[in-house]
Amino acid sequence: MLTHISISGFKSIYQVKELALGRVNLFIGANGSGKTNILEAVGLLSAAASGQVDSDSLGKRGVRLSPTDLYRSNLRHQNLLDTIEIEANSEWSGNQLQYRVALVHDHHPDNGKWHYQAESLSHNGDKLLNEEDIGPAVETEWINVPGSKQVRQLGGRVRFLRSHKLVGDAPGELNDFLRTYGIYSPSTPILRGMQPDPKPGDPVGLFGGRLAEAIDDLLQNDKFGSLDLDDILELLDWVDRFQVTAPSRELLSPDVPTLRSIVEFQDAWMGPKRNRISGYDASEGSLHVLFALVLALHPRAPRFLAVDNFGQALHPRLERALMRLFCRLVTEANPTRQVLLTTHNPLVLDGLNLRDDRIRLFAVERNYHTGGATRISRVELSEKVLKAAENGRSLSQMWVMGLLGGVPDIF
Repeated sequence: MLTHISISGFKSIYQVKELALGRVNLFIGANGSGKTNILEAVGLLSAAASGQVDSDSLGKRGVRLSPTDLYRSNLRHQNLLDTIEIEANSEWSGNQLQYRVALVHDHHPDNGKWHYQAESLSHNGDKLLNEEDIGPAVETEWINVPGSKQVRQLGGRVRFLRSHKLVGDAPGELNDFLRTYGIYSPSTPILRGMQPDPKPGDPVGLFGGRLAEAIDDLLQNDKFGSLDLDDILELLDWVDRFQVTAPSRELLSPDVPTLRSIVEFQDAWMGPKRNRISGYDASEGSLHVLFALVLALHPRAPRFLAVDNFGQALHPRLERALMRLFCRLVTEANPTRQVLLTTHNPLVLDGLNLRDDRIRLFAVERNYHTGGATRISRVELSEKVLKAAENGRSLSQMWVMGLLGGVPDIF
């Protein structure tokens, strides 16, 4: 898993050095503070690890496709940075690894491709790939970028080395871990199975497509993956049972478009002959819960992923319970999983156990003191936080009161 990440020159993130990550990482902050930018910077790193950074590779990871100049930091009181630099440090079975990339763009409005100015990979302090060492012979095209030194248009040397088995197990695992990263933003109409996902994926798309098929993969007797079904039904207290089935006139109006399979729920409070409800008519919160559990449990889900606005569409108490369960599943996962999350709902915080160092909370903010740049601060169990907890304050109350940071400066 990644232990630290550094970001320079990406959108509102002018410079963040060695942000220490856990297994579950929750970012809180005001709208526009830069929470999603953190997730997208990692998406840029993931695309670089895949060997090519362009609109296709960024889009498939859930990064918003913006005009070139909007990717680069351009803060009023800071120097304009032409280069985006991202560095990830990780630990694999006692091996210390570091992957760093610096990217520039030729500023041509019709070209969505970024160029590698530098790329390096270190293993236990030894450089496997130096910034100016492209490794084995590979087709290369050199171009001149205005305001920058000559750079290589075809990058991805680490990916090239990995594909030819020229790096060891640990560096190769890091490359694989990074490449599968995606930012998930579930959409209720797509979760309901009424619309196709514009960003399809396996086992689910970035917006929740193919949720029914992923649920069907995990449902076995009284289990949902490794989880007892009773644990899910405790969260969905109106549900007696659920399954995946083909669309039928009994469950859907003929005027409702649908896909090949849908989620069917049995309402515990309705009569036995009229208690079957499709995902189209069911509570949207139930679908969002199942989507989050698919990401935590499905064997084909990325081992490294992000969810933007985690717990949306849920009652605050259900959000808290889901976060508690989600954290348990991710921290117990084998092989290791790591997640980045954002939220706006305070009750999500009350599902965190900050005494577990694998679970970390970060406050994100932009203000006068930061010159408008995004600042990320880890929320730890300081004396102030512990004292507030002793006085009966929950994390959600502390956040709303401004004790944790990451709140809008409005009245």
